[in-house]
Amino acid sequence: HHNFFDGTDQRHPRVRFAEPVHVYNNLYRNNRLYGVASTEDAGVLVEANYFENVAHPIYSGYDDSGPGRVVERGNVYVACGQPQTLGTVVEPRTYYAYSPDPASSLPSIVPAGVGVG
Repeated sequence: HHNFFDGTDQRHPRVRFAEPVHVYNNLYRNNRLYGVASTEDAGVLVEANYFENVAHPIYSGYDDSGPGRVVERGNVYVACGQPQTLGTVVEPRTYYAYSPDPASSLPSIVPAGVGVG
């Protein structure tokens, strides 16, 4: 959570075989390929993220990998492609408590806390 993927094409969350994987409160901006990819039947919850100018904010399957399961909730999409969702995912609250920040606040919160210094 609270990562900033700014103008990058790869090395974003791309999950294989795991469940649940919880991707929340991240900022994605100007990503040409994907934001989050779930493959090979992985179960990923994509929650309360902010996607701006991302071609494929959420992918189920990628390249030669088979599809994964993805549930999305509470995300903001600005000038993005259509997110792909598929199936069900184990609820992360089964394992831990958390309180996500509102997705709309991430463009000011996340850059303030990333990088050197």
